[in-house]
Amino acid sequence: MDSLSSPAAAATPADMERLRSWTGRWFESPESLPVSFTCDGRAVRGLPGSWRPERRLREEPGRTVLEFEGRDGTSGLGLRVECVLYREHPVVEWTAWLRFEGDGPSPLVQDLRPLDAGFAGSGARLWHCNGDFCSPDGYAPAEAALEQGTGLSFAPRGGRPCDGAFPYFRLAFDGGGLALAVGWPAQWAAAFSGEPGGVHVRAGQETTRFRLRPGEAARTPRMAVLAWDGAPDRAANLWRRWYLDHVLPRPGGRPLGPRLACSCNDGGEEYTQATEENQLRFMRRFEERGLAYDVWWIDAGWYPCRDARGERHWWNTGTWEPDPERFPSGLAPVAAHAADRGAELLLWFEPERVVRGSRLDLEHPEWLLRVAATGSQGDGWEQNRLLDLGNDECREWLTRHVSSLVGREGVRVYRQDFNFEPLRHWRENEADDRRGMRENLHVQGYLRFWDDLLARHPGLWIDSCASGGRRNDLETMRRSVPLHYSDYGYGLHAAKLGFQQTLSAWIPYFKDAALSWDTVGPDGDRWFQRDADPFAFHCALAPMLALAVDIRRDDLDLGMTRRMVEVWRRAADLVLRGDAYALTPWSADPRRWVVRQFDRPEEGRGLVQGIRLPGCAAGELAVGLRALRPERLYVFENGETGEGRRMSGAAAAAGFVFRLPERAAELWFYRAAD
Repeated sequence: MDSLSSPAAAATPADMERLRSWTGRWFESPESLPVSFTCDGRAVRGLPGSWRPERRLREEPGRTVLEFEGRDGTSGLGLRVECVLYREHPVVEWTAWLRFEGDGPSPLVQDLRPLDAGFAGSGARLWHCNGDFCSPDGYAPAEAALEQGTGLSFAPRGGRPCDGAFPYFRLAFDGGGLALAVGWPAQWAAAFSGEPGGVHVRAGQETTRFRLRPGEAARTPRMAVLAWDGAPDRAANLWRRWYLDHVLPRPGGRPLGPRLACSCNDGGEEYTQATEENQLRFMRRFEERGLAYDVWWIDAGWYPCRDARGERHWWNTGTWEPDPERFPSGLAPVAAHAADRGAELLLWFEPERVVRGSRLDLEHPEWLLRVAATGSQGDGWEQNRLLDLGNDECREWLTRHVSSLVGREGVRVYRQDFNFEPLRHWRENEADDRRGMRENLHVQGYLRFWDDLLARHPGLWIDSCASGGRRNDLETMRRSVPLHYSDYGYGLHAAKLGFQQTLSAWIPYFKDAALSWDTVGPDGDRWFQRDADPFAFHCALAPMLALAVDIRRDDLDLGMTRRMVEVWRRAADLVLRGDAYALTPWSADPRRWVVRQFDRPEEGRGLVQGIRLPGCAAGELAVGLRALRPERLYVFENGETGEGRRMSGAAAAAGFVFRLPERAAELWFYRAAD
């Protein structure tokens, strides 16, 4: 195969045939759709012929959209299933909607699942992950055999989809396999059961037992299935290529590219000490020092947030206006200064969490969901109210209010956080025959809010955060990127390199920070933050780089910083758009090497990076590079020193050697020689 014209990571006819063999039958007829539920205790699978289904087809760039829709004349329930088939990728997606058009409450709907189907194959093994939960053990992959009679079940905790579980899976069989994603920004569940000749999979919203009201609709998670033929190591890059083409947001119609983010909070709790004056001063200071940022980042605390004692705390949310004490002219002067330099203002919000005593709590208590305190002293939950985005009046107000603020203040990156578990707020505020509907309507409102915000502000893009990376399901990722993928370990290199490896395979666009927390401070503080050095930059290789330097200081090593930023700028697009190869196994152990490669076979270029962590005893490591043409000559260049090597693809595949001292790294760019 000519890897310059037909890259090994690109989809092949065999991949497309694998997809057809596993899923093609589902979309041949309405009755074969993989959706299931019960209606007043009667099992419904697919869209029954008695519901008089209709089939519609439309062609869109790169994809074919099929819609199946029918209605049960007896119960008044209608079912619509939208299926998307991609012409250049072995991927199919689908979502189902149940709508009730009758009088009074609908029949009782239970166990609504968009995926309830089997996959044939032998030697089944399931790849899964534990998501993010502010721990060094997060994003850890695991594999298990699925033999006949065995099974595995997964669900997140507390209502955020990546909290303790990860809604992305790989199901490998002998000779090929499937990647599956559950796109649900709330409490999903998935079960994999080994059965004769294959594996049965059931997935959907965890709890559904409800009667719909007249005119009301419930939707399922968006399901996505990708098929691959051959070895499992093809799966990640097939997924990345589809994701970059069809999932990654395109603000203003343009592909989202790498960004350098800068900020300074003046040393306060989050951004509670930020003012118009100091933000403009810090921006100019970065500029004067030759550090041209693409994003100016203002995080939590820019709004009025004083408590009863008059102290500012970022978590006092619910009043979404710039604090007039600190920003008398709003944030527009800061945004305008950034825009004049070709940069964008990022601003943090957390609209779904409303604290007791805030403006929203006082003015619109009917929009808020509450929970009772538990224990004699309470547990803190009762302080937080959940803004009910399933309430149309509430959602429409939020859309108008945030949209007005975004436009008036010049916000170009809307950052939405979600710092508490919503599941109790939904479940403690619904009747027994409405279980799951608070959550379902909230999800619909949340997605509608974002869709409306993006439609009103072309060029706006969204950063999804939820105490780190706890709401990064596929439906959310269609509208956003997860810049802040964890609240753990910004400067703990061993942990975050493991996090990055998992993310690179599923969600290619994220941020990392050039921080180091791996040395003991003068007072024995193990979290002592040393100045960023080249090693910290190497461990922060991501499409967005947060330049975590204290710009107030006069003794920064600006020469090193500017040099490493240039290395990052040269590498970042390859890291985002290249095929990714982890050349060392996933681990969070600090006594190891980490080697990774990003390759653009269509262009005959890429990079390989080796990192020797501080506890690693071995000073040398040889790894086989991937995707290079054996007969071609490649020119390698060290990104920092300019040192060169020339090797054939065959020699590089046999062993590219890194020799490094402890706590050191190097990055080599390569290209095919003319």
